[in-house]
Formats: sequence, C-alpha cells, structure tokens
Amino acid sequence: MKIEKNERLLYKLTIVILTFNRPQYMLRSMKYWSGKGPIVHVLDGSVESISSKDLANMESNIRYHHMPVSYNERFVYAQNLSKSEYTTFIPDDEFLIPSALNSCISELDNNVSLVSCIGRCILFNHDKGSLRLRVRSVYEKMANYSVQHNNPDDRVLYHMKHYVPSMVYSVMRTNIWKHVLSCVTSKTYKVTSLEELQFEIASSYLGKSKVLPILMWLRSGENKGIGNDVTFKSINDWWSDSLNDNFREQMLDELTHKILANQDKTNISHVKKIITKSFEMFMDRPKIKLPIKSIVIFQVARLLSMLPRVVKGVLKTSAHTMYYNLNDFYDIDLTIKQLEMEEVSVNLDELKDIESTVVDFHNNLSDK
Repeated sequence: MKIEKNERLLYKLTIVILTFNRPQYMLRSMKYWSGKGPIVHVLDGSVESISSKDLANMESNIRYHHMPVSYNERFVYAQNLSKSEYTTFIPDDEFLIPSALNSCISELDNNVSLVSCIGRCILFNHDKGSLRLRVRSVYEKMANYSVQHNNPDDRVLYHMKHYVPSMVYSVMRTNIWKHVLSCVTSKTYKVTSLEELQFEIASSYLGKSKVLPILMWLRSGENKGIGNDVTFKSINDWWSDSLNDNFREQMLDELTHKILANQDKTNISHVKKIITKSFEMFMDRPKIKLPIKSIVIFQVARLLSMLPRVVKGVLKTSAHTMYYNLNDFYDIDLTIKQLEMEEVSVNLDELKDIESTVVDFHNNLSDK
C-alpha cells in the first residue's frame, strides 16, 4: 500500500499524554490516535490500570504505561520515551488535528532555525443530547505570533512580555523538547502554572518558534483541570512574598543552570538576570479588564474551591456545567467561518471526525 507524504510526516512524531483518573477520556484519546501514524505514549498515574482487553483493541503505535506515581515523576520519565525527530504533548481530553501536525512538521523540516511550531486553538464543549459541538476561539493573541529573534535574551523577554502559551503543546524538535522537560521543576514551590512558565521560558531561550495560520489544537472544556490545587499561590503573590525569597532564588538558580546545561562560555549570572526579568515582565503585563460575566465565573470557581472536599465532590458536575454555561460558546460552523475570515485554514473533514468522536463518546456515556 502506498503511503502518502502527509502520513510519512506523522511517522516523524511522538505524542506524549499524561492522564490521571479519567479512564474514559484516556481511552477516547487512545482510540482516536490508534493507527494514525505517530507513536503515542500514554502515562497513566491512576491507581487502577486499564484492562488488557481495552489495550488489545489498540494498534501498535499506542504505548500504554501504567505509572501510579506523581505527575512530575511521569514528567521526568517522559524525557526518555521519544525516539522520533519531533515530539508534542497533549492532555488526555484534547485533540490535535493530524493535517495541522503535518504542516508544523513540514515547517520545521524546511526551517532549521525553528525549534517549535503550532497552529491556532479553539475551546470545545458538548451539550447533553446535542449532535454538534459548542466552541469558541481562545488564545487570539496567537494570530500571526512568532518569536524569531536571533538573540536568546531578546526571544525570552519578548515572549514573556507578550505571553501566549504557544510552545507547551507545540510540535518541537525532540532534542530541544527533552532539554526543556529537564528544566521543569517539581511542585515543591506550589505556584500555579509554574511548570508551564518554566517550559515557555526555556523553550523561547533555546530557539525560535512560530504559530501557523491553521487550526490545530482543540482544548477541552469537558472536565475540571487536574493540575494545581487551592493551596497553590499565583506567581504574583508567591513572587512578592518576602517569605519566599530563598525559594524564588533557588528556583531561578535551578532553571538557569538547567537551561544552560552543556553550553560553554555562558555568563550564568547574566542569564539568571534575564530569566528573572522575563518572569517580572510576565507579571507586569497590562491586565485586561474582565467583563462582569467573567468576574462572576471567577468568583463562583473561587467559592467552590473553598468548600469541603466531600461537598465539592457532590457539586462537581453541576458546578462545572454552570461554569461553562456562563461562558460564551458558539455553534461550531459560526466559529469556523470566523477563523476562515481571519485566513486560518481549517480541515473540515478532520474537524468533523473529532466532533463525531466527542458526540458519540458523550452519547455512549449517557446510555450507561
């Protein structure tokens, strides 16, 4: 059987998925990627492993690792998995459009100065009983965004001043991806999204990046996040608290030394100052005035987070539904038209395939 060029490109890619206590969503993702080309490593931190029967239904490109250990231990383990030229992350409930991955791989193949490439993003949710997805555009600042400065100091400062998470779920050269992963610390510091910021700082310091005008990344609004808990502080609060001065300097020292690993004749003190300034530029970005609806959403989420765990467990589903009902989700066709008006390419066949996957998934869940 003849293999098309686009399919050959996907064989250059490894996808890493970290999952925890969401077996249905994990299986949905594994089934979606089964037989599609990339090697997919699923690192499952749940106590219970999925059944051998479910694994037997997967094609050989799906590699399941049952690892009931912390997120960060699995993060470290992931560094040794990819043997391909390119690697990307994806959460267990989200999707990447294969043809957009092809475009990113092709861009990286043809531009050796780039280390990272990604497409545009939409957020999706599913209304019970509906045959269509509800979606909205997110990360609009990714439009025409690139970090192309030759000087690494300039790259990291520009990226954190104009911050958009354009690298953490991008297609990256595997050697750079592994280096960046080694720069991400454990959750010792208990700072919300610190790992993401470290990833973006390290990535932008180590090379150039680009966002293509093509829909690639479908973020899920189906689940509550499984990351940081209520004991974590925002980066602004943690940074400004004098009690954390030693921890802050320790984190900055670690990050600087890991970014500069194997780089000779580099002024470590200078680079640490640049990284410190990049964090400060991120925190000093102009704050966007939120509409009343968004303020209500934030306050509801904050109050719910303060409830006892037992009560939160009871309210979790209804609270999550209320949260997303307050957000503005639109008919998927309307969002596609909006993207196309912005000259963003959308592979309608692959998007429809993902939509069918999500709709069938929720219909099957409601039947059980």
